Amino acid sequence: MTQQQQVEAQLRLLTAVQQRINTRLAQIKTAQSANFDVTECVTLPERAMVALRQPYRPQDDIELVIAKLRAQTGATNEIFLGKVALMLDQQAIQAGHFDRYAGICLLFEPGDTVPPHQEHLAAGSYAQRIFHGTHLDAPMQYRQLLADCRARGWHVAGTAIETALIDYGITDQVAQSVTQIQLPIKT
Repeated sequence: MTQQQQVEAQLRLLTAVQQRINTRLAQIKTAQSANFDVTECVTLPERAMVALRQPYRPQDDIELVIAKLRAQTGATNEIFLGKVALMLDQQAIQAGHFDRYAGICLLFEPGDTVPPHQEHLAAGSYAQRIFHGTHLDAPMQYRQLLADCRARGWHVAGTAIETALIDYGITDQVAQSVTQIQLPIKT
């Protein structure tokens, strides 16, 4: 590889990193001004992801699970900036088991290097709830989300994706944590 090609490769890498940082900053800004504790219907596009399907509880060490996900999928370190989510399957949701996650996933965004063995979250309607708190606070939010869905005639249609938008990686004050739940629904 010539020096010019090496410089161009480094520029592409830096541009991709800058895009991810800008996306994360926009996500944080959105999280700070979100409609908290409100269930909304949002339409989301198809999203690429890789998943590690193994039982997970919020008190488990997520770094070990992330390392296993990286090893199994070949995902690189720089794409983990704010895109790790917990997956709560439809059966657990309907049974009221809101702390028995089916696994974790890594959501990809434009500019990320996507591993060849990716999956996709379906495009469509999602019941979304954003709240102040961490994954440990999610069970109460799931109960309210389900009550709101029933009241509106929405039906659970798949696995929920639960993402920490603002967490210990950004602030050490738990009161500033923000978490988002997105649950696929049929309206």
